[in-house]
Amino acid sequence: MLRKLLILLSLVVVIPLLSLASEEDKYKVNPTPDPNAPFGVYIPKDLNDSFSELQKMLHPALVEEIKHGSESDMIKYHFGLGRWIRNNWALWKGSRLSRYFNEVGIYHPDDMSGIILDSFWRHLNGKEIELEAQIEKYKAYWEKVKQQ
Repeated sequence: MLRKLLILLSLVVVIPLLSLASEEDKYKVNPTPDPNAPFGVYIPKDLNDSFSELQKMLHPALVEEIKHGSESDMIKYHFGLGRWIRNNWALWKGSRLSRYFNEVGIYHPDDMSGIILDSFWRHLNGKEIELEAQIEKYKAYWEKVKQQ
C-alpha cells in the first residue's frame, strides 16, 4: 500500500514538472551559428530568409502557438522574440537585414521586428504578406509623429 502511495505521489509531482520543463523549452531559441556575424548567429538577408531561419530556430510548439494565434496576438512577442530578433540579428547595428529594411523605407528596429513577426504569422497561415501595406502603416505612423 505504501509503495502504491509513493508511486502515485511521485506521478503527481513529476508529471507537472515535466510539462513545466517542456513549456520552458518552447521559448528557447536555437539559431543557426555564424561565427562571422556580430553576435555569432546567422542573420537573414531579407524577409523570406527570416521565415526560414525562424522555422529552423524556434521550437515546433512555439511555431504552432504562433500559427494558431491571431495576427493581433503577435504583439505579445514584441519584448521576447522581437527583442531577440532586434538584438541578435543586429537590427540596431546596421546588419544586412536592417539594410534590407532601410532599402524599403523602414528605419526603426521595432518596426522591422514588427514586420518580421506579423509577416511570419501571415506566412504560417498562408496569407498574403502585403509588405507594401505594412511599410505604409509604419511610414504613416512616423509622419504623424513628426507633425506633433
